[in-house]
Amino acid sequence: MKYIQDENTETLIVTFIVFVIICFLTIKWDMYETKQCEIEGDYRDFLSIFRLRAIVVMILIGIFSILQELYKRY
Repeated sequence: MKYIQDENTETLIVTFIVFVIICFLTIKWDMYETKQCEIEGDYRDFLSIFRLRAIVVMILIGIFSILQELYKRY
């Protein structure tokens, strides 16, 4: 298993960009689902909201760790 310290800098930068895109798309999807439920008058299940928030938190932790590693290298 490779550790983040063993990755080259270009791979970390690409991974960071991918994490940011995934985080952005997840947040947009969450906002879209919330708006759709408000329009239709449906009730969003708490578990689905919790799962989406957990995904965003995990992605943000990944972004932070990649930024921290890149900061150490430069």
